[in-house]
Amino acid sequence: MALYVTFVLQHSVLSVAMSLYSCVTRTLEMRIVMLNQVLKNLSNQWENRKIRSISAKSRSLNCLDSFSMYTIVTKNPCEIIHESMEIHHLICEAASTANKYFTYQLLTIISIAFLIIVFDAYYVLETLLGKSKRESKFKTVEFVTFFSCQMILYLIAIISIVEGSNRAIKKSEQTGGIVHGLLNKAKSPDVKEKLQQFSMQLMHLKINFTAAGLFNIDRTLYFTISGALTTYLIILLQFTSSAPNGSVPCSFGQNGNITAIGNVTIAPNN
Repeated sequence: MALYVTFVLQHSVLSVAMSLYSCVTRTLEMRIVMLNQVLKNLSNQWENRKIRSISAKSRSLNCLDSFSMYTIVTKNPCEIIHESMEIHHLICEAASTANKYFTYQLLTIISIAFLIIVFDAYYVLETLLGKSKRESKFKTVEFVTFFSCQMILYLIAIISIVEGSNRAIKKSEQTGGIVHGLLNKAKSPDVKEKLQQFSMQLMHLKINFTAAGLFNIDRTLYFTISGALTTYLIILLQFTSSAPNGSVPCSFGQNGNITAIGNVTIAPNN
């Protein structure tokens, strides 16, 4: 019963932490998408040559506010770019705060998941290759099924963390391309100056997720984990296969002599 409670509690805590982190990254992704849509709408207006002089009475509906889908804004491009810069700054601050809050939790989850995946894969391969000589109350099918399911569960945990972070990072990288596209189309000196300021802000403020600063949480983590997993599995399997051959069984004689295989007798000094 205690083992069952420990197993359920461990996975419950893991699921709660993953759910909270996924919600945060999803929210950041949605805000970045809305910000990019504002800039795309501005670019479309310039392409269609519909920009006119600012009028106090002329207003349009554009996707601008990061907390609502639509809001009423003026058609002044400088104001739109300035508001977009402020929103981008707030999004980057929110991402930095989230990374600081979850950094050690992510490091713990990924480390535990990696260790469990390594040993589960080792147990499964050892059993399937017929190298396991230990007695177990589980049958082979049940043994392999249990550890395979547990390995898949922790693989899903790593994938959900990495994909949530990677989507937010990729969406934020699209903002730079949109801003530079606007910079090439801008004709007003004021608008160009604002876009250049926005471009400088994008260079210095970037969304990035790390696990206590040890490694980045993006798709490059897949390659790192795969390489480390392969290395450890090879080492464990080689150690298992070489252990019986490398050991030298010995026995003690009646007179205290140590007799080893190969008819070599080592007698103690009198």
